[in-house]
Amino acid sequence: MEFKNIVIAGDVGTGTTTLAKALASKFGFKYISAGDFFRAYALENNIPLWNKKAVPDKLDREIDQKFFEVMSNQNGFVFDTHYGGYFARNLKDVFKILLTCDPKIAEERILARDHTHQETVGDIRKRRAENLAKFHKLYSKDSPEKPEYFDLIIDTTNSTPEETLQEALARVG
Repeated sequence: MEFKNIVIAGDVGTGTTTLAKALASKFGFKYISAGDFFRAYALENNIPLWNKKAVPDKLDREIDQKFFEVMSNQNGFVFDTHYGGYFARNLKDVFKILLTCDPKIAEERILARDHTHQETVGDIRKRRAENLAKFHKLYSKDSPEKPEYFDLIIDTTNSTPEETLQEALARVG
């Protein structure tokens, strides 16, 4: 493998966690997730998952900076983070994958999973909007999913997790 780290980015319900964990296992890398941290923070502080405004900007920046430092200076990680492509956009030794999916299919996936938060379709849509608004507020008016930030873009709408993994492995490994 010619890359020291891998970043998986994509909107909620696109399969980022599933792919990131599978790639970490396949390559013996460590899995690290911004979503895990923020879900735990939301639970601890009784914040609805969609309410990204309630997360202090300083905390968002600190977590994003830590991720960037690890991406830049350490080897053997798979990052599962919405903004990962943006932060790694200039890191040539980090392979960046964007997952996309039809929003309605992504919503169905989220509603079907057993997770830390139970969400409605309205909550999911608010969460998408809040994530993007927070990114715009803190970092850039561009999209964190700007295609030129990524080495590979996979549409998971009609793919199984195994098919998505095989498509990623065909390019990464």
